[in-house]
Amino acid sequence: MNPLIAEIVEKHGTPERFERGSTFVRQGINMPFMYYLVSGKVKIEQSVVNGKSVLFSFTCEGNWLGDLELFSDVEVANSTVTAVSDVETIRVSIDQMRNNLKVYPGLSELFARSLARKMWAYSKLSTVNLLYPLLDRYAAYLYEMSAYSNELPIALETSAGLLGAGERQLQRVLRILAERGIIQRSGRTLTVLDREGLKQLASELVQQGQN
Repeated sequence: MNPLIAEIVEKHGTPERFERGSTFVRQGINMPFMYYLVSGKVKIEQSVVNGKSVLFSFTCEGNWLGDLELFSDVEVANSTVTAVSDVETIRVSIDQMRNNLKVYPGLSELFARSLARKMWAYSKLSTVNLLYPLLDRYAAYLYEMSAYSNELPIALETSAGLLGAGERQLQRVLRILAERGIIQRSGRTLTVLDREGLKQLASELVQQGQN
């Protein structure tokens, strides 16, 4: 942890834990706190004009949630955040953090770098659906989601929406992955049998997500 961040969270932070699967930030809802991720992984998605959600990114420890809202005049969350694993965070009031910006000159630069990384990720996201087939994108999604458990809900409608695909298209991809022995389906649940196989299918997308 950056020494400046460590000082701020020690003075003004409150530890908060979220269980896997819990949504603790919702797009369009008032967001009074920022969250520093101490451990675990979260999924960030955004609603679009047709009412569906699209996957923005996965984020893990060492990153902030709420830095965009910190510099915004709007008091609501820009995205929805869901815990992929059990997550340990330190929350800090956004109002307090705005005061900290005046006290700590180097803090603005730290958040500027964080926002630059997110803008880079957003620019990549805009091309992923055009440049990569659904098989690669879904493999990358499963690879990230299975980091802490190899059993996942299939959730066709939700997953298809996040990846900008149709349910029938996703059904075909599921069959391909099952035929290759990478996953096993049972009712509404799938089990990842070969996580390394998922990584090989989506190697470039996984590498981009880790930058």
